[in-house]
Amino acid sequence: MFIIQNYSTAVIFCIITMLCWGSWANTLKLAGKTWRFELFYWDYVVGILLFSLISAFTLGSTGEQGRSFIIDLKQADG
Repeated sequence: MFIIQNYSTAVIFCIITMLCWGSWANTLKLAGKTWRFELFYWDYVVGILLFSLISAFTLGSTGEQGRSFIIDLKQADG
């Protein structure tokens, strides 16, 4: 599990998170009229899915504190 120990690093990650909140609307506006909405939607969804999986298996499994992503995933089987 990726645990941030430093306060200033945590604030930086919070700011990055706030910027990502508007990523759908901002990227849709950047695509403009040249890209069909359906294709943009699928590209965006696949990109977010791949980014989430890569982040989970890398950042979610680093560090010595907390459980790794795989252990959390197995525990969710319930």
